[in-house]
Amino acid sequence: MEIIISHDIDHLSVREHILKDLIIPKYIFRSFLELVNGRISLKIFTAKISGLFKKNAWNNLEELLIFDRENSVDSTFFVATSNGKGLSYSKKQAGEAISLIKRYSFDVALHGICYDNYEKMRREYEDFKNISGLDGFGIRMHYLRLNDDTLKNLARIGYLFDSSVLSGELDQTHKIDGIAEIPFHLMDSYLFDLKQNLNLAEAKNKTAGLLDKAEKENKRYVSILFHQEYFSEEFLQYKKWYVWLINYCKEKGYKFINFRNLYE
Repeated sequence: MEIIISHDIDHLSVREHILKDLIIPKYIFRSFLELVNGRISLKIFTAKISGLFKKNAWNNLEELLIFDRENSVDSTFFVATSNGKGLSYSKKQAGEAISLIKRYSFDVALHGICYDNYEKMRREYEDFKNISGLDGFGIRMHYLRLNDDTLKNLARIGYLFDSSVLSGELDQTHKIDGIAEIPFHLMDSYLFDLKQNLNLAEAKNKTAGLLDKAEKENKRYVSILFHQEYFSEEFLQYKKWYVWLINYCKEKGYKFINFRNLYE
């Protein structure tokens, strides 16, 4: 069985959010709720708040690139070139991130913002093409937003694939409205959100269960999303889960591929 690991880049710094959106207040409030509900210790809560003032807070991109390379995880990174819904880093920052990802020889695709206006969607495509220097690439929409015309417009614009559909049923690649839709199956933030309230052991068990189910059903691949900002001590449960996931997949003998590999 094959494993597709992808990383959405929602944040490249804390500073990019100051006076631009409500991400930092929401982060502090969520951390407080986690503390009150016993999800994190006072030590972790303190680390999360003090971590906001670190020089490279929320930018763990190179650390993650190094980890993936050392573990032969051929992942795909989704980088945004537009702002909205809490995405606030600049095109300059996006370009620097894309250059770093390419320097480590990883696949890169667009983390899209606009899903309901053809001209804005086309401009996003052109921006990413110019910044990345790539002729062909895929897309995943931020917050997985789609409407009835989104996929048809993505195909018309020229994207290779879309991966904005989260499928708990382990749906595999198929064509919709002229574009290859490559569903993904598990996301870090769903495992550890306040609704599910899973601890680390429970998150591991749920993940292992999904992988076992896919293997029994002879699925070709399982696709898992891990956000790059979580690869840090401030998000210790997330990081421990990701490190465990990669080691578990290696022990099971699964092969890591990226979205471009699967599409081609």
